[in-house]
Amino acid sequence: MKEISENINRGVPYIDAVIVYAEKYGLEVEVVGEIIRRSPVLKAKIYKEAEELNMVEKLTRLPV
Repeated sequence: MKEISENINRGVPYIDAVIVYAEKYGLEVEVVGEIIRRSPVLKAKIYKEAEELNMVEKLTRLPV
């Protein structure tokens, strides 16, 4: 998890940081999913990034 944070701090997008981590350690998709599920903040940021890239349907949010 620390390596993912370091990559993000260097400007790597969240999705790419997780992919790099998984490839480096040879992790399966299920393991990566578990890492993401354990961190609500990471999960929310990845979802927001996926929305911006039109990879998932955008959620309706109340203006803040």
